[in-house]
Amino acid sequence: MALARCAPPRAAFSSATIQKRARVSSPARRTTVAMAAGSSPETTAPRLDPARATLFVCDVQEKFAPVIHGFDNCVYVASAMLRASELLEFQALVTEQVPDKLGKTVDALQPLLAERKDVLVVGKTKFSMCTEGAAAFLEARETLAPPQALLVGLEAHVCVAQTAFDLLDRGWEVYVLVDGVSSIRVGDRAAALRRMEQSGCALTTSEAALFEMIGDATHAKFRDVSKLVREPRPETPLPSV
Repeated sequence: MALARCAPPRAAFSSATIQKRARVSSPARRTTVAMAAGSSPETTAPRLDPARATLFVCDVQEKFAPVIHGFDNCVYVASAMLRASELLEFQALVTEQVPDKLGKTVDALQPLLAERKDVLVVGKTKFSMCTEGAAAFLEARETLAPPQALLVGLEAHVCVAQTAFDLLDRGWEVYVLVDGVSSIRVGDRAAALRRMEQSGCALTTSEAALFEMIGDATHAKFRDVSKLVREPRPETPLPSV
């Protein structure tokens, strides 16, 4: 009887599921798979490219303001990245979770959404941002090879994480901006960041992502980006990873 109790549990995923995730996951995960198989990795250090990047702003809404840990940081990073998306000419998807109950995107971001044809705002009930209302937008971006997602918003362990997993399964490279992602409880945020990284997401910051995309101090938008990252941040930062 003791031996029966100590028997290892069955695998959580079937071999078919594991093979599917290996095929569509991020470059970091594909590299690991390739190296384990004894072949050369496809890439060892993917780089952000504004021509392939899309900003995902997840549910930064009024009703969450009093309860999300470091909510002001999420607003700050979403604002900076929305302005950067205009400077560097990449598109953005902004979602609102059950907006009739939880309110619209915060007022501080509304001027950055108005009259922008390259920003799609979608209401949703699904936790993931990969929702029916965004289907055509995502499919259009997936003509890139491969598309890249810059992910900011809340909550880290629910809507942000489920968005990340869906995007990985669709073949996206996912970059989580840790200075702009949070939850009500810091423990949930920490666990979510760890799981997303283990699943193949790259953890980075808004400043690191922006300078990676311009790549050189001679870039035409270097001064504009430098001004963005020098803006005063909320007094209390989110916990480090």
